[in-house]
Amino acid sequence: MIIANLDYRLKAPVTGEFRVRGLEQRKSDNGVPYLTFTIEDYSGALTAISWSKNFPDAVESADFDCISLQGQLKAFQGQWQVDVATAELLQHEPEHPVHLIPVSMAPQQSNLEQLGELYDYISHPVLKQFIGWVLADTSIVFPFISLPASRQHHHSEAGGLLDHSLECASIVSRSYEFPEHEIELATVAALFHDVGKIRTLQGVGKLTSAGHILDHDAMTLEVLAPYLQRLDSICPDAGLALRYMWTWRNHQRGHRPPLLTIVEVLTAADRISSGLNRQQTAFSEHPEWHQFASLGEHSSFWRPRLMATG
Repeated sequence: MIIANLDYRLKAPVTGEFRVRGLEQRKSDNGVPYLTFTIEDYSGALTAISWSKNFPDAVESADFDCISLQGQLKAFQGQWQVDVATAELLQHEPEHPVHLIPVSMAPQQSNLEQLGELYDYISHPVLKQFIGWVLADTSIVFPFISLPASRQHHHSEAGGLLDHSLECASIVSRSYEFPEHEIELATVAALFHDVGKIRTLQGVGKLTSAGHILDHDAMTLEVLAPYLQRLDSICPDAGLALRYMWTWRNHQRGHRPPLLTIVEVLTAADRISSGLNRQQTAFSEHPEWHQFASLGEHSSFWRPRLMATG
C-alpha cells in the first residue's frame, strides 16, 4: 500500500512500509502525551499521530528510518492524517525498495515512478535482488536520485543523474535483438553506470575532492562493491558481466569489439541520452522553426525540416 493509492475516507485502513521523519513528542490540550511525525514513500507524505506508549524509542534516533505501520485515516483541520495503531522498525529487506524512497528527496517525482516501473520490469530474480540491495542503501540512493549527472555537460540540474540513468536504461531495455537475460543485465548496468558520480559531485556545478582527482568510472565499482560481492556469491557470471560492462573500454586492445556485443548498445545509450539533453537545451531558447543551435563552442545541432518543395 502506497500513500498515493490509499482509500481516502474516514477510518480507511493504512497498512504498509514507510519512511518516518520529523518525529516529535507533544502533549494534547488536556496534557496527554502523543507523538507526531511524517510517514513518506515515493508517492507522497502524510502526518501521522501515535497515542501509543509502545511506539519504538529507536525510531526517535534518526529521520528516514523504515517502519512497518498499521492505522487508519482521519481528517483534521481539512487535512488527512494517520491515526497509528502499531508501528515497528522494519527488520527485513523492504518488499519494494523503490516504494521506500522518500519523495521529499527527489527533485523530480516522476522519475521515482519510472524507477519503480524499471524495477518491476526486471524479471530475473538475481538481478532484481541486486537492484533492491543497492536501492535500499540510503547512502547510495539518496544522492543518486538528487544529484546532477554532470557539472555543465548534460543533465546538470538537480535530479539529472537519475534522469540520465533511467533514459539510458530505457534505451537499452528496448534492444530486442538480444537474448532477454542480456537485455536485463545491460539494463541494470545502464541504470548504475554513473553511480560513481555520487562520490565526485556534491551538488549542482560542484565537484568533491575526489571529483577533482578521479574520473567517476573509477568510483562506480567502489560504490557498488558490497553488493557486487553479494551477487558473486549467488551468481558469479552476473557480477562479472556487470563489472565488464562498466569497464570494458579499459581492457580494449586496439579496436577489437567487446566480448558482449550488447555493450555497444550501452555505450550508444549513454551518448544518445547526453546528446539529446544537450540538443534540447540548445534549442530551448529558440522558436520551433529555428534549425540551428549551439551549446558552447563544441556542440552544434541541426533540425532538418522534411518539407516537400515545388
